[in-house]
Amino acid sequence: MNKRRIVVFIFALFVSGGIYAQDAFHYTFFDMTQVALNPGLAGGFEGTARIGGVLREQDYGKGFGLGQYRSPVLFVDAPLIRGFRKQDWVGFGFAFQYDQQKFSYLYDGNNITNAMINTSSFGGLSYHFALDKKRKNVIAIGVQSGSSNVSFKDTELVTPESLMNFIQNPGTSISKSYVSQLPIDKKKKSNKLGYTIGAVYTSHISKIKSLRLGLSVSSIGNRLSYSVLEQNSGGFFRRKLRYAAFSIYRTELANGLILEPRVFFQYLQPSWEASAQMMAGVRINKPTSMILFGGLGYNPINGAQFLISAEVKDMKYFFSFDLNLTDKAAVSGAASAFELGASYILKIRKRPNPDPVLICPNI
Repeated sequence: MNKRRIVVFIFALFVSGGIYAQDAFHYTFFDMTQVALNPGLAGGFEGTARIGGVLREQDYGKGFGLGQYRSPVLFVDAPLIRGFRKQDWVGFGFAFQYDQQKFSYLYDGNNITNAMINTSSFGGLSYHFALDKKRKNVIAIGVQSGSSNVSFKDTELVTPESLMNFIQNPGTSISKSYVSQLPIDKKKKSNKLGYTIGAVYTSHISKIKSLRLGLSVSSIGNRLSYSVLEQNSGGFFRRKLRYAAFSIYRTELANGLILEPRVFFQYLQPSWEASAQMMAGVRINKPTSMILFGGLGYNPINGAQFLISAEVKDMKYFFSFDLNLTDKAAVSGAASAFELGASYILKIRKRPNPDPVLICPNI
């Protein structure tokens, strides 16, 4: 492979890697993204509304805020109305996701750097079918759809054409293009994400045991999505189906210790990803009543996972740190990723409105 092909290949690798990486789901606290994980989770709680968010910084190596990938996600969901039966209900969920991928490399003393940004928004409905009148066992089916925009950050970009010109004319400075001059219809392209269908089974086995299973399929019937790989005009490709499954089991032992094994798996042709986690929690009454969790996990892609979370009434706080133990560490460093986030369930109680009582005086 000659020098020209190597340079063009490197450039295409960085750009195309961003598009396909952003199609995947890559959160250590996968369940805390709620509707971004599975539309069947929308409205699956007791309360008026739930809001939350997760910030993920990945492959930062040099320090916080310098990660190659930055992926915050915000969501809101709520149980809307009663279903066809008294014990059933309909839920709604909406999520916004921001993905930023930086790519840079040194070529003959020139630092080539830029960032590609993918913003996605999606929303949908879910139907929760209770298998018993007390709602101890519920099957939820959800569907959602949305769109995304791909754009470049307002920084310098070295195009394949300018790299070829630099190789063919050694000694000349590399020419640089800016976002307003890019041959990809200026700044951004909008993509249809297609539909995501998800199913979630929740079982409250007893007061101290519960189980939740979920399965979803994304990018069903999506339209052609934009690619920046083709020179001059850009091109289109069809997003591949993504399958995601998870399982969370919680039990409280006789000594008060709470155990929560968790499993996540996804498949996006031609690759797959999985993680297994074990959380252990204890109840703390002072200075405030809360459940404090700590745990370990492992992902064959990102390595070891260290997880901390706290449940304080209707609030949940969580933090995770991924440590590279795989060959990926040679590229991104040992510090793989960290996540920080919270969620809150809002409960608005209706004020009682009793019928007026007319008291007749004794005459």
